Amino acid sequence: MRIPLLFVVLLLGCASAPEPPQAPPDCAPRRAVQVVDHGLHAGLLLPAADLLQRLPGLAEDFPGTGFIELGWGNEGFYRNPDAGFAQGVQALFWSGDSVLHLVQLAARPTGGQMTLALDEAGYQRLLDYLLAGFALDAEGRPQALGPGLYRHSRFYRANGRYSLLNTCNTWVAEALAAAGLPLGEGSPLTASGLMRQLRRPALAGFICQAP
Repeated sequence: MRIPLLFVVLLLGCASAPEPPQAPPDCAPRRAVQVVDHGLHAGLLLPAADLLQRLPGLAEDFPGTGFIELGWGNEGFYRNPDAGFAQGVQALFWSGDSVLHLVQLAARPTGGQMTLALDEAGYQRLLDYLLAGFALDAEGRPQALGPGLYRHSRFYRANGRYSLLNTCNTWVAEALAAAGLPLGEGSPLTASGLMRQLRRPALAGFICQAP
């Protein structure tokens, strides 16, 4: 029974991201990025203006104010709140298209998060990774797929294939590794595993706000 339980944990985690509340301080003078821990699913939150500057097509759906949280996952499972176990297993082993889920927030969340401070070069590499996740149309614009899970959210066509070893949480870990964080060997499959990696002593210099 342990393997089916693992499937459920991985899949439900990557299909849920409750809207978080309000605002701790920035990590000035460096660039602040938050890892938001929703229990099973982790996302990345950063200023909306930075995303829109690099990918102006997002302005069709989001204003350049506040913050945007990004999550990645299997399209069929992520977009269907009524998805069952069979569809979940299919996502893990015979995954189809993937999506990015973007949620607009007026302020940074206060709970369930860890704020990381990046230098400018690392921050730009993080943006490069995130933007490479969008599957763009022939004119270089993000491909919106419709409303997201919440009032101010949207789904977009994404690159990559979801699997048992490539989850929403490994996607976040790879984004942080691209920014230069020494996460160590092995990609975390769960949000709790990711947060444990971020609390390693080797990463103490990157953390400016404890969860």
